Amino acid sequence: MRGLLSGLKALVLGVLLLGTACSPQGALAPESSAEILWDTWGVPHVYAESDEALFRAFGRAQMESHGELLLELYAQARGRAAEVQGEEGLESDRWVRTMGIYPRARQWYEDQTPGFRRILDAFAAGINDYADDPTAGLSERSRSVLPVSAVDVLAHAQRVIQFSFVGRPRAVGQAAQLVAGEGSSAWAIAPSRSASGRSMLLINPHLAWAGEQLFYEVHLNGPGVACYGVTLVGFPVVVIGFNDRLGWTHTVNTLDGADSYELALVDGGYLYDGEPRAFESEQQTLLVRRDDGTFREEPLTIRRSIQGPVIAEGNGKAVAYRVAGLDASGMLEQWWDMSRAADLEAFEAALSRLQVPVFNVLYADRDGHILYVFNGRVPKRPGGTYLDWLGAVSGDTSETLWTDYLSYHELPRVLDPPSGWLQNANDPPWTSTFPAALDPARYPPFLAPQFMHFRAQQSAS
Repeated sequence: MRGLLSGLKALVLGVLLLGTACSPQGALAPESSAEILWDTWGVPHVYAESDEALFRAFGRAQMESHGELLLELYAQARGRAAEVQGEEGLESDRWVRTMGIYPRARQWYEDQTPGFRRILDAFAAGINDYADDPTAGLSERSRSVLPVSAVDVLAHAQRVIQFSFVGRPRAVGQAAQLVAGEGSSAWAIAPSRSASGRSMLLINPHLAWAGEQLFYEVHLNGPGVACYGVTLVGFPVVVIGFNDRLGWTHTVNTLDGADSYELALVDGGYLYDGEPRAFESEQQTLLVRRDDGTFREEPLTIRRSIQGPVIAEGNGKAVAYRVAGLDASGMLEQWWDMSRAADLEAFEAALSRLQVPVFNVLYADRDGHILYVFNGRVPKRPGGTYLDWLGAVSGDTSETLWTDYLSYHELPRVLDPPSGWLQNANDPPWTSTFPAALDPARYPPFLAPQFMHFRAQQSAS
């Protein structure tokens, strides 16, 4: 991962940071006109004459770098990690099955545009191509996950973004993490503030060096695209990167995209608007691998209320969990369109679809524009403050049930501030620049809290 530090320490727009010593060893993607050149830091530079060939080669490259991890993550996304990992994967399987991730991924696949569906199919095919090579060196347990499909790719992306960054296991509140001093930082600098007279974009992401948060650095070159950046292992598109016209990055924002609803149990169901209402109930069976290679069965009961699946129950009450953005099936295609954008207008046209349900966006381009957007699917709540919605809210009334989201034009956004700079260090949007360009009073009080922690103060100073 030294390539992440070398290629992305500072993104100076208009300059492609290419590896200096590339080797074509083991590079051709089968049945395609594509080539993978590996530089001295292990970063693949992928060249292809079609989108399908590009992504088939990219799938193969990721498998060559992280085959065991990728297949482990896809098993988790299916809710079948325990079949590979044994008891270690059981908690993950319960969470994935309860949240309905894989069935939703099947629907997401049907929702894809025909062109992007072909891209997803090609990426999965590249993964399987590599696994078919007898010299791949994959373990027997990893091979049990094969073959993979585009649905696996979508399920993995959904599990990581919607159910790790937006909605978290055990419904852990975001506020404690934000004030703990951990997180990412980013800066966009206008030409008026740079020594070169050109825009600059700098990133300092603070994700884990392993597991589902492991970054994968890549350089993609295909029809109409030359994009360098990082993705997460198992994702088919660049999520933070730049091309020869513009660049963008993300930090985790203070968006509250998941709510817990306290339900009063009555007559085998729950109380809703003064009437008992039945849960939707489903029985599933999880398979858990034993050390000797056999499997035992683990029953799982899933109950769902109108708000969402039940995650806890006892003492005459239950807690249901509602996560924003589960209808955002175009998340990966939006990132792909962002990486191919040639100017601010095209970039915002992609961003404004709000298919990526979380993350601040900081942007800079060759034309001298810098941009900050508090991006994501913000539930249009009936009232209350940000803090009011962090804890469990009453689920016995339809008045607390949100069904819609704020539009792109209702979100905090700063373009080309007079200060000439933008920053975010996981602080709320109000401190993205100084003098402040955003007035919290103009936005719903449930949108974001008001504070500026010490790391953000250091960033801005």
